[in-house]
Amino acid sequence: MNINRFPIVVAAALFAASWVAACDSSSNDETDVSKDVTQDVAIDVPGDPGGDVPGDPGGDVPAPAKARLRAIHLSPDAPAVDIFANGGMTAAVKGLAFPDGTGYLDLDAGTYTFDIAPKDAGIGASVLKVKDLPLESGKSYTAVAYDAVASIKALALEDDYANLASGKIRLRAVHTAAGVGKVDIWNIPATGDPTPLWTDVDFGMAGAYLDVPAGAYKIGIDVNKDGIPDLVFQLPDLPAGTVATAFAVKKGADVFLIAELPDGTTARIDPAM
Repeated sequence: MNINRFPIVVAAALFAASWVAACDSSSNDETDVSKDVTQDVAIDVPGDPGGDVPGDPGGDVPAPAKARLRAIHLSPDAPAVDIFANGGMTAAVKGLAFPDGTGYLDLDAGTYTFDIAPKDAGIGASVLKVKDLPLESGKSYTAVAYDAVASIKALALEDDYANLASGKIRLRAVHTAAGVGKVDIWNIPATGDPTPLWTDVDFGMAGAYLDVPAGAYKIGIDVNKDGIPDLVFQLPDLPAGTVATAFAVKKGADVFLIAELPDGTTARIDPAM
């Protein structure tokens, strides 16, 4: 089984509980697909002088170590939410709605408090406050909300950009398609036999990163373990150096992929068959 879980329990609990509470307190705006994402937001950390110290000529205060955090909304029937950090009155992430993602927020490494509120309601309408969430220096994270709102779940994934060889791309697959059991994911080449990339990927699990030559790939998803892909997807031709994650998602009867790129942009990929 070629599978990795990324059990960042505190972050997962934050996003799972916050999305459920936000959905319960919001109106029936099931498909509010507005996108208003604030990126690279400055977060006020108590006791952190930053670069704005009176009389400080600059250069003698080391730059704080940074962590990076982004989020993606993959719960098809959940409404949009705003996310606030460290008591700031301006949302760090605004109106995040299915199936959008954000770019990375650059944060000083340390421990944070996050408030989550329904879209446009303000921090005063926070439905959940989570304290003491650690973010490690030099690491990048993606927080994922997925599944139907009635059974909302979350993953916190650590993103890996290190040591990607020249001419390669790095791909990861994540199973967030509700109602679909364990799957095998295959590479389907233009010539030759299909080969398995990830096997026994259960709902809510992430396959390990794979480094492969840059190019366009066709992948198949086998949902019944018979060695024959039931759904086939044509991935775009990705340039060398790309690190991307493909999330399998189900909305109604449709199963499709949401591809997430390093800048947080997402693209829907429907099956070719």
